Amino acid sequence: MGAFLRALANSGASNIQEALGLPDITSTEMLDAIDTWFADWFARAPSKELGEDPCQRLPYAIVNKLCKATFAEYDSGLHDTETPKLQWMDGVRTACDKVRRLAMQWAMVGGEAFLKPVILQNGGLSWQVIRRDHWSVLGKLPDGQITDMATCEKSVIADREYYTLVERRTAGPDGRLTVRNRLYLSSSANTLGQRVPLQSLAQYENLQPEYTYVTPIDGVGLVHIKMPFANTVDGSTDGVSVYDPALGLIHNINANEYQLDREFELGRMRIAVSADLLQTTGADGLYCKRLRDDLFVGLDGSEANLGVTAFAPSLRHESYETRRQGYLKAVENLLGIKRGILSDAEAVSKTATEINSSAGDYSLSIIDFQTLWYDALQDALRLADQIGRAYNLCGSEAWDPEMLTVTWGNGVLYDADAEWTERKEMVQMGLLKPELALAWKYDLPAETEADLAFIRQKYMPELADLER
Repeated sequence: MGAFLRALANSGASNIQEALGLPDITSTEMLDAIDTWFADWFARAPSKELGEDPCQRLPYAIVNKLCKATFAEYDSGLHDTETPKLQWMDGVRTACDKVRRLAMQWAMVGGEAFLKPVILQNGGLSWQVIRRDHWSVLGKLPDGQITDMATCEKSVIADREYYTLVERRTAGPDGRLTVRNRLYLSSSANTLGQRVPLQSLAQYENLQPEYTYVTPIDGVGLVHIKMPFANTVDGSTDGVSVYDPALGLIHNINANEYQLDREFELGRMRIAVSADLLQTTGADGLYCKRLRDDLFVGLDGSEANLGVTAFAPSLRHESYETRRQGYLKAVENLLGIKRGILSDAEAVSKTATEINSSAGDYSLSIIDFQTLWYDALQDALRLADQIGRAYNLCGSEAWDPEMLTVTWGNGVLYDADAEWTERKEMVQMGLLKPELALAWKYDLPAETEADLAFIRQKYMPELADLER
């Protein structure tokens, strides 16, 4: 704590680590990888130095298609919203669902992301997404759970006035969370600058410099969303970008695109003519008619010997396109994406076995992401319940995770409509209790007699009346 306070007393700070006086424990390899993931995500202009053209925006294409497939037919709700507590929790769920796509996208880009609960003036909760390049890890457990971290939130008020809120979250051994807030002002967007009072900005005037929750809070009080596969950078517990395994191929595709652009540029027809035909001014200084120099090339020399010469080399478009399709197919293989999602399905030679295999891999990948979001939503509701009770925002009764229901539509591996039809036929043949079929249909618990009685009362009232 002494180093922390001494750092904040300095005349200025250039980054979070300097301000806190504590190092980021993330490895250098991971920090470099994180920078690369976000640089590739935002890359849009051709680079002559690198010899690449990122115009296909493959990182965005990959993330966008995976995220859309994950939430294509998503819906969530609560089994019951009759009590004030459940109504408040349902509002929390709705607010969380509003940022689901943004949260999943940033988690896919940076390997992991956080959902931060924000208490509203009306007593509800909203959720703020924190992407991976906006936090530093100061401490974690062997299993990868973060116990100490710092985040930054930048606000631009006016020209050369950059405010940055640095928030440190530390989970105590007793399960109580401590939050420290510091506000900095700088004339540069790349440094923190001088520390200023929290009241310098109206949006932070109600924040306390430091406070500790009086009741236990999960972890660092944030919902952690981390990609569900092994680290491919340094083997640590840090999450990795969904497109990290294909980075080499992505850069090869960008280089191929740059070379193809050059092929068209260098392959354009040129007509060599006498240089005097391209003059822009006459002897009197007046502008004269001239030939367009993007088509005509002027050469000095004897007009009689030069004449007019046309040059139009044949383009190698098919060769570059074949190479691009091969790269895209390899990206799909690496990332478990169905054939034709990125590549041209008509241009890539494939067999029926290959199509079915890629479709199966893709379906399993989407299910992994759906499971990831379901777990994150459950974590969000549990955390909201803890915060709501700590601040008296909701009732004190315990939250039951079984109240949450999530459906994914027909999904990617099976047809829910066909499954429902089959279950109804089994009920008609006497092979399945109707209560169990309804429990499957509406995602209800059906393990005890009380569960079955609830289903009969809510969905089978006539049969429930006969049992009385």
